[in-house]
Amino acid sequence: MAAALPPAPPITGEQKLITVGLMAALAVAALDSTVVGTAMPTIIGQLGGLSEYAWVFSAYLLASTTTVPLYSRLADIHGRKPVFLLGLGLFVVGSALCGLASSMWMLIAFRTLQGLGAGAVQPISFTIAGDIFEPRQRARMQGFFSGIWGVAAIVGPAIGGLVTSTVGWPWVFEINIPVGLLAAVIIGFGLHERVERRRHRLDWWGAALLSGSIVLLLFAVSEGGQLFGWVSVPFAAMLLASAALLGLFLRHSRRADEPLVDLDLLSIPLIRAGLGIGTLAGIVMFGLTTFVPPLVQGVEGGTAVEAGAVVAAMSIGWPVGSIVSGRALHRVGARPFVLVGSVLILVGSLATTQAAQLNSLAFVTAACAVVGLGMGFSSTVLLIMIQGAVPWQRRATATGLVQFSRTIGGSVGVGVMGGVLAAFVGSASSAILDPIGRAQLTPAQLVVGRDSLEAGLGVAYWLMVLAAAAALIMAIRTMPAARLGESGEAPAREAPQVVEPPSVADRVREAG
Repeated sequence: MAAALPPAPPITGEQKLITVGLMAALAVAALDSTVVGTAMPTIIGQLGGLSEYAWVFSAYLLASTTTVPLYSRLADIHGRKPVFLLGLGLFVVGSALCGLASSMWMLIAFRTLQGLGAGAVQPISFTIAGDIFEPRQRARMQGFFSGIWGVAAIVGPAIGGLVTSTVGWPWVFEINIPVGLLAAVIIGFGLHERVERRRHRLDWWGAALLSGSIVLLLFAVSEGGQLFGWVSVPFAAMLLASAALLGLFLRHSRRADEPLVDLDLLSIPLIRAGLGIGTLAGIVMFGLTTFVPPLVQGVEGGTAVEAGAVVAAMSIGWPVGSIVSGRALHRVGARPFVLVGSVLILVGSLATTQAAQLNSLAFVTAACAVVGLGMGFSSTVLLIMIQGAVPWQRRATATGLVQFSRTIGGSVGVGVMGGVLAAFVGSASSAILDPIGRAQLTPAQLVVGRDSLEAGLGVAYWLMVLAAAAALIMAIRTMPAARLGESGEAPAREAPQVVEPPSVADRVREAG
């Protein structure tokens, strides 16, 4: 039996200050994901372009996904703070420009800029949290961070619906500006790092190969099938080219002295399982936030506020699962929480497929809450365990891989589901998403538009069920029975490039 652990040291004022800054940064990301989701049906009704609906989300996810490995590598080399501030600055500027967009393609371009910044904000925020707290504190505080993220996400849909219905949808993007500036000021002045500077060669070639592979894959699944046909030669060629670039990236990464992604990390069973489960769970997570609002507003005739309340339910369940699992992780271990979380994600996804038939906002709200609870159990535990599996010099890269897996799953999943939706909807479907446009339609047009939208969304929801089922199977077969401090580390492939600064947690232990 393992010896009893000494009590965890108390949290200091410096840790609390940094935590406030991180919470503000995570609130920015949470507000963006939920506020924009509830505002999009109205934006489509005013700007048009239902066929580009998924690209407003996919462009953001694509930019944030492809940049995560690069930002993570930079954070391991140069420290967390400069990379965090750079990403937050890009995010705030992109938010300001989104509010000025006058067409769907302008909005997509500015959302891409937002995504370029978001690629640093979330993974580096959780990396900093992993740096300043010792493992047991980290388990408790990561749940707390997820809880704060959930609170912001709960408030976000209500704000989004209220702002969209009153002063107009551009202001849902401008909300990010003051919160982002607050986070930048706190982290800029409150976080102190000591990094040993050495010459490095950034793996730009690896970044280009990986980005090209992801761009081709996402374009193929979201647009290529509609443009050329799902069984056409051009569609198959894009998939093959994406796979070829990915193969070249893997080959290059094995030979590079300082690769963009250290493939040795994948030799750890915990990390392999976590990334696979996270990829599949990301399809469900981003699928719900993207395609539940059209169900509420278009099929069931609800308002933006009601759509926001439904999506917010996922953000209620998530922090509950995060806090419970974070507090009990050192006693129970990781595998039970991941298995229970995967089951809940599958149950919630199955329930969503019946939402249109039941025509009940309460039912779809409960389904989203169950998925959120499952994500809180599984995602938080996997993040904590993966951070504990690597040393400081590789923690940002490992944390970035967690974010990368979830967003790449979301990007591809939203792209596929968006293509399915566009193939089903009729010309009246754009109008029924906007309360003003909906009032101009005849009863016959309303029926046609709602039926086609419901059919397309139904297929999208069953795709989420398949992803959730695959995640559960993977959890059962691959998730190791690991506990805090028992996950091990990957073999070192090179000398450490950064000297770990004396963290806040270290100074607390030394003072004690």
